[in-house]
Amino acid sequence: MDKPELKKLSESIPTSIMKIIDLYNKIDNDLLDTQPNYQRKLVWKKQHKYAFIDTILLNFPFPEIYIASSDIDVENMVSKEVVVDGQQRLTTIVEYIKGEGDFAKQNKVPYFNDLSSPEKKEFLNYKVSVKDLKDIDENIIKEIFQRINSTEYSLNIVEKNNAQFGDGEIAIFCKQLVDNDYTPTEDETDIIISKEDKEKINNFFDENKVFTDNDKKRMYDFQYLMLIMSTILEGEYFSRSTKVDEYLETYNSSFPDYQKIIDLLISSIDTITSLGFSSKSYWFNKANLFTLLVELPKAQAKNLNLELLEYELLQLEEKVDLYFNAETEEEIQDINEDERKYFEVARHGSHEKGAREHRGKVINKIIQNSISIQDNNVETLEKKNIKFLKEKGVSFATLIPTKTGLNKSIMDAVTNVREFLKNNEIHNYYTQDLGPDHKEKLKCFFDFVNEKKETEMSLYRSNGRGDFRIWIKELNDFANPNDKLALIVSDDVVNILNLTSIDYS
Repeated sequence: MDKPELKKLSESIPTSIMKIIDLYNKIDNDLLDTQPNYQRKLVWKKQHKYAFIDTILLNFPFPEIYIASSDIDVENMVSKEVVVDGQQRLTTIVEYIKGEGDFAKQNKVPYFNDLSSPEKKEFLNYKVSVKDLKDIDENIIKEIFQRINSTEYSLNIVEKNNAQFGDGEIAIFCKQLVDNDYTPTEDETDIIISKEDKEKINNFFDENKVFTDNDKKRMYDFQYLMLIMSTILEGEYFSRSTKVDEYLETYNSSFPDYQKIIDLLISSIDTITSLGFSSKSYWFNKANLFTLLVELPKAQAKNLNLELLEYELLQLEEKVDLYFNAETEEEIQDINEDERKYFEVARHGSHEKGAREHRGKVINKIIQNSISIQDNNVETLEKKNIKFLKEKGVSFATLIPTKTGLNKSIMDAVTNVREFLKNNEIHNYYTQDLGPDHKEKLKCFFDFVNEKKETEMSLYRSNGRGDFRIWIKELNDFANPNDKLALIVSDDVVNILNLTSIDYS
C-alpha cells in the first residue's frame, strides 16, 4: 500500500517557552499524556536520569519538547495534549519531583525535597523549549515523530547506538567481557565486573585467538558474547540474532542476574581450558565454541569426567578431518548422520535455529556421555587393573585408541598423556615445533605381563591446528578400538599396558 502524500504545513512550527512547573501540572492532572501509542518505550536507565536532572540543576539546556493537541474534555472545559517527543525527559522530571522510581533511594543528585526553597523555585521555573503542534492531523504528527527520531542528532539514535555497545546495563556488562581496557565507572553502570573475572574471560578469548582484529573492529566479539548470553537467558536456541535486541531492551535499565552469567561462563571456560586444546583447535572455531559455551552450563560440572570429555571431543574432531578428506564412502562409514550434519552446519557457521539446535544436540550428547556414573557393583578387568596400579603407587597416564585412529595410525595425545610425559622428562609437546620434520621417535614396550615386546612411539604436532599426536607402531596387534591403555615409565622407558584386555594384578 502506497504511503499517503503529505501536505506541506502552512508555516514552520514556532518554539515557545514553558516552565517545568507548568508541564509538571499538566502531566500530574492527566492533561498531558506522555505515552501515546506511537511513542517509544521508556529506555532510560537511572544513570541517564541522574545526568539529566543534573543538567537542569546546572541550568544547562536540553533538546526541545514536542507536544500536540489530543482531545477536549467538554465536562471540565479543558484541553488534553500528548507528548510527541520528550517522553523520557518529562517522565524523569516528574519522578524526580515526586521522589519516585530511581529517585526514591540514591546519592547521585540532591533530592528535590532537600532543595532549599529558592532552589526548588529555580528548578520549577526552569524554562523548557516547546514546539506545540496543536491540532495537526495525527498522521502528520506520527510522521513528524518518525522524522525527529531518524535524524543523526536525535536522542533516540544516540540511545540506540549506546544500547548496541556502551550504554545499556547488559551492553556495558558485555563490553567488559570483550574489552580488557574498558572499565566503566559507577556513574555509568551498577555492574562493575571484578578484575579477576574480567581478565579470565578476556584472556580466554584472546589467548585462543577466537576473534581477529577485524572482528573486534567490527564489534563481532561483542555480538558473539551477546548471542551467547541471550541464548543462555532464553533457555533455547533461536535464529540469528532475533532475541539479542529483545534482551538489550529488557536489561537496558538493570541486569540483576549478571553474576549468574559470569559464574556459568567462567565455569565453562575453566572446563574448556582444562581440556588443553591448541589455540588452533577445531573447538575454538566460533560455531563450535558457541555451542560448547551454551551446552556446558546445562551439565553438572562436579560429575563431568574431563578426561572422557576431552576424549569424546577429540574423537569427533578426528572424524571431521576424515569426513572432509575421505575419497570413498567406505572410509566414512562409521560416521553417523548426526555427526555428518554437524560437520556441515559447523563448517558453514549456520545461524539458523535448526542448525544451532542440531549442533547443541550433538554436543549435549557428548557431554552427557562424559558424566561419570558410579557403578560399584560391577568390577571389570579395567577397574581391577587400575585399582592394582594405584595400590602399588604406580604413576600412569591413559590413552583410548579409536577405530578411526587405529585405521589411520594416529591418536590424540590427550592432556593427561602430555603432562605425564613432560613430568617424567620423556617428551615436552609444548616446546615442540609443528610438522613431521620435528617428529620424535622413542623406544617403548608393549607389556604382556609375562613378556615385553619392543616397539616405537612417534610424538609430534600436526601442521595447521597444531594438534598433539602420538602413535605406537604395531598398536593394532596389541589393542582394539576403545580399549583403555596405560602408559607407565620404567627405567626411563615407556611401557604400554592394555588395561581392558590383560590382567596385570
